[in-house]
Amino acid sequence: MLRRASVAGLICALFGLWTALTPSLVPRTWWMVAGNVWLSTLLAYGVGGLIGQISRWLAEITRLRVTVSTNAVRGIRRSWYTLLALISLWMFVWCTRQQKSVSQAVGLPRRVWVAQTFGVITGLILFTVTVLLIRLIALGIRTLYTGVHRFIAQPVLAIIVVILSVALLLWATNNVIVRTTANGVAHVMAQTNAETAAGRTPPTSPLRSGSPASLQTWESLGREGKDVVTDGPDAAMIEQVTGKPAKEPIRVYAGLNAQRDYIAEANGVLAELIRTGAFKRKVLVVQNGTGSGWVEEWSVSAVEYLTGGDCATATMQYSYLGSVGAFLLDRESPKQGAQALFSVIHDYWSTLPAQTRPKLYTSGVSLGAYGGQSAFTSIDDMISKVDGAVWIGTPGFTPIWKDLEANRRDGSPAIVPVIDNGKIVRFMGNPSEIHHDHWGAAYPPWSADTRIAYVQHPSDPVTWWSPDMIWSEPDWMREEAGGDVNPHIRWTPWSSFWQVTADMALSTTPPGGHGHNYHSEFVPIWAAVLGIDCDRDVIDNIARAIPKTSAPR
Repeated sequence: MLRRASVAGLICALFGLWTALTPSLVPRTWWMVAGNVWLSTLLAYGVGGLIGQISRWLAEITRLRVTVSTNAVRGIRRSWYTLLALISLWMFVWCTRQQKSVSQAVGLPRRVWVAQTFGVITGLILFTVTVLLIRLIALGIRTLYTGVHRFIAQPVLAIIVVILSVALLLWATNNVIVRTTANGVAHVMAQTNAETAAGRTPPTSPLRSGSPASLQTWESLGREGKDVVTDGPDAAMIEQVTGKPAKEPIRVYAGLNAQRDYIAEANGVLAELIRTGAFKRKVLVVQNGTGSGWVEEWSVSAVEYLTGGDCATATMQYSYLGSVGAFLLDRESPKQGAQALFSVIHDYWSTLPAQTRPKLYTSGVSLGAYGGQSAFTSIDDMISKVDGAVWIGTPGFTPIWKDLEANRRDGSPAIVPVIDNGKIVRFMGNPSEIHHDHWGAAYPPWSADTRIAYVQHPSDPVTWWSPDMIWSEPDWMREEAGGDVNPHIRWTPWSSFWQVTADMALSTTPPGGHGHNYHSEFVPIWAAVLGIDCDRDVIDNIARAIPKTSAPR
C-alpha cells in the first residue's frame, strides 16, 4: 500500500512536518510534538494527494506529455530529495533551538532535543499507520460497493446503499463506543466527587458550609466543595500576617445535587449567606468555579487577607466534569450555573439598603471566568450590577471578552487591549500593568464605583485558543507583543491551531507569571480592584501566607 502513496502528498506532508515543529506558547513534551506532527502531516498529505490527483486529471484532459531522459529524471530526483533532506535537517535544528528559547522564556526546563526527536519519530509512525488505515477503509468501501453492484445494477442506487451501510456502522460505533465511554467517565467523575481528600474533616466554624450549624451537609459538598470550606485562613492567621484585628471569613458552598436544579441550588447558597450574616460584611464575592467545582484558593484567600476577614465568599458546583471535560462536552452548564447563582444573590442583595449592604464582586478563573461572565448580557450590564470583578485567564470563546477585544482602542495590542482608556475595565498581562497600558502610558484614576480587571498572560494558550486559528491568523500572533512569547512564532493554517491546542494540556506547568498559572498575582490585583492601598511588604507577606494550590480541574 505504501508503494502507491501519493508523491505530491508526501512532499506536502514534509511541509506539514516543518510547520508542526515551529515554536508556540509552551515548551513541548514528546507527546505534544508527536500529536502536532501526526495531525499536520496528515492534513498536508491529504491536500497534496488532492493536488496530485487534480494535476493528473488536467494532464489527461489536456493530453499533456513531457518527455525527459532517464538520466535527467534521476538527477532531478536526487537533487530534489537532497534539497528536501537538507531543509528538513535545518528546520529540525532551528525549531529545536526555538523550543529551548520558549522553555527559557516561561521558566520551564525541558529536555528539548529528546522531546523533539522522539516526538517526530512517534508522529511519523502515527501518520503512516493512519494513512494505511484510511487506505484499508477505502479498500473495504470499494469492496462493499463491488459486492452491492453485483445485485444492484444502477450505480446511483448502489452508492446510496453503501453510504447508508457506512452511516449505520458509524451510528452503531457511536452508540456502543462513544456513549459507553462517556457514561464510564461520568460514573468515575461522580465517584470522585463523592470522595473526601485525605486529611479533610468537617469545619467546626458556623461560618462555613458543611459545619454542624450549616444548612448544607458535609457529604453534599462534593470533593472540591470540602476543600473550599476547609481551606483558607481564620481570624488569627489574618491578624498574624497583616498585624491588624480581623474577623472570621465566611465561606459558603453548595454541591451538585441531582434532586434540584441550579436555581434551587443557588437558593441554598443564598440561605447559607443569610444564615452566616454574610450580607452584613464589607465585601461579598461570588466565585465561579470550574467544571468539577474547583475554586482558586489564591483568589479567595487574597480577598480574606486584604479585607481583614470582613468578607464572604459564595460559590456552587454545576458539574462533575473537570475543566477539560466541561470544555469539550458541556459549555452550557457553566453558563446556566453562573447565571442562576449570580441572579439569585443579586436579586436579594439589591433589595437591601445601599448604605449597609456589602460591596458585591464576582470572579472566576479559566472556565469559571467563562461561566461567570455569562451571568451578564454585556459589559455594561456587568458594570451596572457589581462593584468589581476579577477575571483570570478568560477562554477566548467567552462572548463579552471577545466583544471587548474586538472593540479595543486602535493601537492597543490584543494581549492587553485598552477599553475606554482604562476608566473602568482594565486588561493586564501582569500586575505591573494595573495602572498603565502595555506601552507604558498611564491610565487616569480608576473608577471608584466599579473596577473590572481582566488578567491574561501573553503565553496563556487557554485565552488564545480559538477554532478560527485553523483558517485565519489571530491578532495576538501577528502583533508579536507578548514579552514571554517567542518572537519567531508564526501562524500556519491548521498546524497553529493544533499547536495551541496541545499547549493547553500543559498550560499550568510553567511557574507563576506564565502560561495559565497566575498564583500570587491575585493579591496585588485584588488589592487594586478592592481599592485597598497596600505596600509591597504587606502584599508579599500575604502571598507567602497562601499555600500553593493545584491547577484548575
